[in-house]
Amino acid sequence: MLSAILFLFLTAAPFNVLVEEQRSGYKCQLIEYKVPDGDLVRTYLLVPDSASKRRKAPALVCLHDHGARFDIGKEKLVRPIGGTEQHIVQSSRQWVDDNFDGVWFADSLASLGYVVIVPDMLYWGERRSRECDEWSRSRFGAKADNEAELKKTVYEGQREVYDSLSRKGVTWAVKTLQEDAYAAWLLSRLDYVDPQRIGCFGWSMGAHRAWLLTAFCPYVKTGVALCWMTLKSTCANPPKASDFSMLIPGLRDRYDFPDIALALAPKPFCFLNASEDHLFPKAETDSAFAAMQSVYSSLSLDGVLTTEYFEGDHHCGKAVQKRICSYLEDNL
Repeated sequence: MLSAILFLFLTAAPFNVLVEEQRSGYKCQLIEYKVPDGDLVRTYLLVPDSASKRRKAPALVCLHDHGARFDIGKEKLVRPIGGTEQHIVQSSRQWVDDNFDGVWFADSLASLGYVVIVPDMLYWGERRSRECDEWSRSRFGAKADNEAELKKTVYEGQREVYDSLSRKGVTWAVKTLQEDAYAAWLLSRLDYVDPQRIGCFGWSMGAHRAWLLTAFCPYVKTGVALCWMTLKSTCANPPKASDFSMLIPGLRDRYDFPDIALALAPKPFCFLNASEDHLFPKAETDSAFAAMQSVYSSLSLDGVLTTEYFEGDHHCGKAVQKRICSYLEDNL
């Protein structure tokens, strides 16, 4: 049985609001805070105008994907705030057009009344490498002859991030999990958030982060993982560079991915996958879903775990967003 890891942050939760922008029905704040290991993180915090001490709102930790696109992180889910560099604005716009039917999904959720926090993962967004920034400027600004070379350098740079952290005794994915849990804890400390109604959402790598976060963080009560569930046998061996940000050797060696249900239970959770997902084929996902449902059923939790398919490929379009919102409304 997987043991739950309790994240208890006993100090105050200070953060600095760097920029605030009023949007339609909510505020977008660019905030900055230090996570427990001392790293400085810039994050978007979206606060509905209706949220107050007297009318506490439900809240979500929204977790960005991988996508081999590192110049943006939180900007994959939030419309960049005024003053953001143009190459980042253009990159964000292109990303949501291609993957979210033109919708910044965190903004959409905030407009529905959720307080939303969207942190940058290490190596993405404002925590990107110098080479990544050069690539972004060349891709979305003046074209450069070495754009392809820069892209390869940035992609392979994931190995060095993993190795450099490992030399310090740190696993990249565990560090990410701790930072995501800190974001959830921070939400629980806000006087306009209902701490009993905190959930999470993630697509692709963000889905992997979402089910880990819900399983191991007591502040998160439920979540939605979109397009990340399979069997361990489908993973590349040796790992590809893109796998290192999600690799936890202690878990990967001992457990298969659907075993996460052992740690998720008894929490309600929703796994959605595309019926024609080229990254997570249906045959393997079927087996993983069945294994997770078996765990919940053995604990007399039938109906608590949702596992569903939607038509299409690896995507978070408007129809899927509507299904996610429906689940969150029912469970938060």
